[in-house]
Amino acid sequence: MQTEIKNTLAAEFEAANFFDKIPAQIDGYALKKILTDNGDKFDYFTYENISAHRSLTAYFHGETKEYKVRVKLGLTEFCLTNFFTSKFEQFTKILTSELESTIKNFSAQVDADSDILIADKKFSTWNYGKNLPQNLEGFELFIKPKFPVRITNGSYIIINYSNFENNLDFNIFYNVYSDNFSGESQIGGVHHPSYIFDAINLTELENILSENLSAELRRIKNIS
Repeated sequence: MQTEIKNTLAAEFEAANFFDKIPAQIDGYALKKILTDNGDKFDYFTYENISAHRSLTAYFHGETKEYKVRVKLGLTEFCLTNFFTSKFEQFTKILTSELESTIKNFSAQVDADSDILIADKKFSTWNYGKNLPQNLEGFELFIKPKFPVRITNGSYIIINYSNFENNLDFNIFYNVYSDNFSGESQIGGVHHPSYIFDAINLTELENILSENLSAELRRIKNIS
């Protein structure tokens, strides 16, 4: 990002005295001032809970010329569309009104049975899901089916195994629009679909996981 643009973005934010308007901590998340570029993004600040492996970052996206917020859950990162705007003043207003509640909601575990979009899938009572090992092949079970995480485009992460030390993870997604399951690995920040985990129901997914989960985690670890 060009130095002139960076300086303009930083000056705009500083002039708004925004850091005086937001708390140093929210629900266990600590504020970190950044004000520097990150590729085609200019990051203003981050709220991070290191032990929970979660963070929220406010930034300007140079490619789209929009102000945005992205969150990171484990090694998975995605944007929150309700913060998108092309106007700085509007962005600061949204942040002021919604930042605290967004972080609190993001950090809360939501039982699958309480989400109307997926309640009929019975993730909470899925016996296989309830008995997944906490540690497997050097990976930690970070997201469980009982507490799935809604991300973007109708997708939920229902299972995540992460190796945070080596920046590796594996996800099982459920999509409410296609009503099916899929798998994806992440190796050093690069996403790789794992098509052998495609399934149309929990019974089929359980059979696939029983046969392939351990081998897939070993494969991810060996590739890295």
